[in-house]
Amino acid sequence: MVLETNKNAEQYLKSIRLSRSSRFHSWKLIVLEDMTKFIGLLLWMGVVKYPNIADYWSKAERYENSVAPKIMSRNKFELILRFWHFADNETSDKSDRLYKIRNILDKINFNFEHLLTPGEIIAVDESMIPFRGRLKFRQYIPSKRHKYGVKLFKICDVNGFTYKIIIYEGKQSISGQSLGETILLSLCEKYLEKGRTVVTDNFYTSVPLAKQFLKKKTHLVGTLRKNRRYLPKEVITKKIKKGEIFGKEDDNGIVVSKFKDKRDIFLLSTRHKLDIIDTGKQSRKKESILKPDVILFYNAGKAGIDLSDQLASYSTPVRKSIRWYHKVMTEILLNTSVINAQIMYNMKHYDSKMNVKQFRESLIDKMLNLRPTSRKLAQQMTVPNTPKSTGNQRRSAAPKHKIEETEEKCPRNRKLRKRCSECYKIISQEKGFREALNKTKKVTTFFSTCPSKPFICLSCFSDHIV
Repeated sequence: MVLETNKNAEQYLKSIRLSRSSRFHSWKLIVLEDMTKFIGLLLWMGVVKYPNIADYWSKAERYENSVAPKIMSRNKFELILRFWHFADNETSDKSDRLYKIRNILDKINFNFEHLLTPGEIIAVDESMIPFRGRLKFRQYIPSKRHKYGVKLFKICDVNGFTYKIIIYEGKQSISGQSLGETILLSLCEKYLEKGRTVVTDNFYTSVPLAKQFLKKKTHLVGTLRKNRRYLPKEVITKKIKKGEIFGKEDDNGIVVSKFKDKRDIFLLSTRHKLDIIDTGKQSRKKESILKPDVILFYNAGKAGIDLSDQLASYSTPVRKSIRWYHKVMTEILLNTSVINAQIMYNMKHYDSKMNVKQFRESLIDKMLNLRPTSRKLAQQMTVPNTPKSTGNQRRSAAPKHKIEETEEKCPRNRKLRKRCSECYKIISQEKGFREALNKTKKVTTFFSTCPSKPFICLSCFSDHIV
């Protein structure tokens, strides 16, 4: 990035005639330290939100801070942002619509693929990077929160780790294949022949694709569009009541089914039958909620990719830009890559896990050489039962209160959450148990040293126990 940014600035400044007052006169070649501080400031701006970039250097009391002015001048930051580049404009292949980011995108995908090996279940889905500027491959998807933008296809595991990203750049399908089949085979090519299961939505799922996957020893589970080819007509036209499931299995073991909930849901699976199981939940009428095994598996498999998008949206540094490649690389470098790094950190440091905000803050502190703040994670909060000793007295060896995070999973394959016992006790005494049921927050932390292991929030732990 340092090399290409300097090249881009040099090429641009040679191609134009500068006015006497132009700030481009102050441009100087940057080094790795400058780029590190620039990226660190971008991350910091995601955590600390101001209306405009110039406000971070404002001397107004309401915006004053001791970070941005200390690290870099506003002019230098804005000049680096103006010339921030990832490829040589003169030597790149202009026929490639992604030539501005192709090299760095390939390197990022290579690193993602070689850092971890996915487990049995992987999921494929698309997401949108908001962009309303002029761009040949800009997409319009009315069902998305950001209707206009650049579409990404990515493959994730159940933990939310992203292994590969493909950017949609226009017509990419191979003759005889739909776009969904082409993208899916490209994303999964290194993970076939291993007995894995790929979870997809109705954009990708089809009977021909399921047959291709079975030949490569891979299962396919996903929702279906009822107008897909080669679907059994009996399943499509069958009328069933709410809570019922009907389906057919072909000679290859591909099961196409129809489940009636609030609407008809069409499903395809190469590893499930038509079993309906108890979800462990109850309706308002105190009746057990039953769902097909394939739907529960689908929801659990897709949870990872939804989790990846959710985590990336926290403290995102993505801002408005007239340059599409700035937005795309900010999303990939400072969101997807950071989330992957956080997941790997938490896997290796099980006893000192960080949430997204804490992990971003630790990166910012390191890149900008800021003084790190003390971090109290739930599992590190231990307090003795006896008061602190003074002088040369030693602390009592009495048992300690200890709070930990549960590893139990709910049916959605997420950490189990239960009501805080202390909050419930206080609210029920003041307003009654019905209000306590609705108002008490659910948490994942519990007393590990107490025999009953009650769940408790961090604020109650510090207020009532400490």
